Amino acid sequence: MSGKSFFTKHQIRILQLRARGMKQSEIAELLGTTRANVSILERRALEKVEKARNTILIWEQINSRLSVRVKRGEDIFTVPERLFKKADELGIHVPYSTAEVIAYLVENAPIEDRIARRDFILFLDSGNNLRIGEYLPGEEDPKGP
Repeated sequence: MSGKSFFTKHQIRILQLRARGMKQSEIAELLGTTRANVSILERRALEKVEKARNTILIWEQINSRLSVRVKRGEDIFTVPERLFKKADELGIHVPYSTAEVIAYLVENAPIEDRIARRDFILFLDSGNNLRIGEYLPGEEDPKGP
C-alpha cells in the first residue's frame, strides 16, 4: 500500500491509530518508540497530505474550463462581471449567480473588506465547481486576464 502513496508504512500506521483516537504517547508505547518520534512521523505525513492537496489543486487549475486572475488590491465585487464576460467569450455556462460568486469569494478567497490581499486565480473546474488557486508569477493564464 505505501508504494502507491507518499506515506511510509510507519506513517500509515500512526495515522490509522490517530484516526481511532489514540494519543501520540499511547501510539509510542504500542509501537515501542518515543512520543517525539511519533510526533515527527505524524507531522511529516500531514505535510505530505497538504502538498498532495496543493498538487491536485494546481492540476485542476491547469485543466480548468475557465479562470480569471484576481490581483492584489482588487475589489472582489468586480470579479463576477469579468468571470461571466470571459465565460461568454469561451461559450461556457457558469452555473452561479453574481451573488453566489461573491459569497464564494468571501468564504474562500484571501480577502479583507472586499479587497484581495494577494493575487489568486478564480477558476471553474471540470465539474463546474468554483475554486481558488494560487497565482504563479510569470505564468499568464491563457483562460483569463
